[in-house]
Amino acid sequence: MNKKLIKITLLAAGLIGGSLAYAGCDKSYAFRVDVAGTPGTTICDSKATTFVDSLQNFNFSNAGYTSTSAALVNGRFSDVNISLSYAAFSNTLNYNFVELGDSGSFTGATRQESQKLLEDYIKKNGIIGKIMKYQAQHSASSPITGAGGLIPMTIAGDFTAAFTNSPDAGAGPKAAGAASNNLIGANVLLGSYNVDGSSDRITYASLPLSYTIRNGMDPRSQLTFSLPITVVKTGDAQTAQTGLGLSYRIPLTDRWSIPPSGKYSVVASVDRATLSKLYSASLSSVYVIPMSSFDVAIGNMVGYYKTGKFSSGDYSFNPDITNVATRNGVMVSHPVQLGRKMTMEYTLVDTRYFGDKPFLDAYQELGVSIGTNKSALDARSFFRGGIQYMRGQSVTGIQANIGFWF
Repeated sequence: MNKKLIKITLLAAGLIGGSLAYAGCDKSYAFRVDVAGTPGTTICDSKATTFVDSLQNFNFSNAGYTSTSAALVNGRFSDVNISLSYAAFSNTLNYNFVELGDSGSFTGATRQESQKLLEDYIKKNGIIGKIMKYQAQHSASSPITGAGGLIPMTIAGDFTAAFTNSPDAGAGPKAAGAASNNLIGANVLLGSYNVDGSSDRITYASLPLSYTIRNGMDPRSQLTFSLPITVVKTGDAQTAQTGLGLSYRIPLTDRWSIPPSGKYSVVASVDRATLSKLYSASLSSVYVIPMSSFDVAIGNMVGYYKTGKFSSGDYSFNPDITNVATRNGVMVSHPVQLGRKMTMEYTLVDTRYFGDKPFLDAYQELGVSIGTNKSALDARSFFRGGIQYMRGQSVTGIQANIGFWF
């Protein structure tokens, strides 16, 4: 192959990105090496480590590759296309992150060194942050903003604590001598999502822990500390989330309360090449309307969510994501007798983002639950269990939960 033909081929590869390499691959990471016009095997996986291993050894994709071959690489890293190329007998690695508009080259003493320079560049020069931001804006499986991602889980956790799972502050006037014992909460959540166009099912298991201090003068006033612990799986790739939150429920009237809250959270995943802090603040409103045989509760929340810089040694990551979201819901509850007095609840909740929207920018949830009395004026512990269906852009899912407060 002459030099002119090599240049034309390199240009074509850069223009078409990874379209050929991605045939049959619907996952976040892909890698294919073409040598002298002979296509390699497309490596398709849910884990970033597979991409890194392929970058270190082109022979994983194409056994015909040598250290002097003219090579074209089409890849995908965290849903961002990347094209790489070597001219014959050259150690200069040309790269182009297609959607990010970031391109350049590295020249090492060997091709292995050139590839290591690219790997270090990805880790240490802010590219990971840009990749995470692009993925948040274009993928329903982003570990930060996608289904089961840190921001949606934080939004849902804040709203659930204020609206459905907390000791109900909208429980009427304070009774004389009402008890005000504190409560430890443990709520188990199991969820599963299908994403259109992807064979990777997203599943999660979450354990939101809480401790609620009820005011001795008025138990409707409640200070709550929260500690959610969540593990998310996208295909066979794992992501971990945790955080520390604080909220204070303020009763404005016998039926209306507002709980402001704040939280510091972290998401981390080697498999998904994601590491980020999250600072969030929200303000909720809960209003209860009593009827003759049932109650209607209206919940509204607005929240602010901003990622922060995470640094460790030479590594620094900041996806620079800022979201403003609202979550609004209505809940109808009525008593049932199943061996003991219990309450059925039916909820419809809508979540929407404003400003800098993620790909999954609006979704609705329909749920039903059953449990014992959760009045703030009742000294007894309580439990609730239920199921919820979720629908959003390119995503459908279901969640089951059971919680105890004692």
